[in-house]
Amino acid sequence: MFRLFLFNLIITLSACAQGNKSSTNKLVLSKMYTQAIGDFIKVANKKNTTVFDTIFIANRKLNQPDDFPDIELPSQIENTQIVLITPDLAKISQNERKSRIYINVMGWVYQVKAEFIFVVFSNGFDHQYDYNIDYKYNIKSKNFELENVLFNGPPF
Repeated sequence: MFRLFLFNLIITLSACAQGNKSSTNKLVLSKMYTQAIGDFIKVANKKNTTVFDTIFIANRKLNQPDDFPDIELPSQIENTQIVLITPDLAKISQNERKSRIYINVMGWVYQVKAEFIFVVFSNGFDHQYDYNIDYKYNIKSKNFELENVLFNGPPF
């Protein structure tokens, strides 16, 4: 009888842990994407000497590993409006106003590091430049810290 009780307890606890892990992963991903987008905005504003008022971020769902995750982002990051937009709507938006900034963000978050690639489009969907932003996990502060930012401009 005790074994049956123990077995049921283990199954119940493992099921609960999986649910918590999933929501925790979404929270961690949301925090990391917000941090990376904020760092991108700061670095790009400094390099381009312009200030973004709105950034359209690709909300790609193509069943690929680099799809944009199912997370919540704040509506503003670094005083910049953030709009998640499908690739189809982005094409329409770019045709309406060529100066709009459209970004494809790909991110990989691991226990000890995180990597992001920002592919920037504008002028009617012309590829403008890329930023690679890397983070390293600081065990003492229990936070990801900016490690490296690499700008890659044309020609590609």
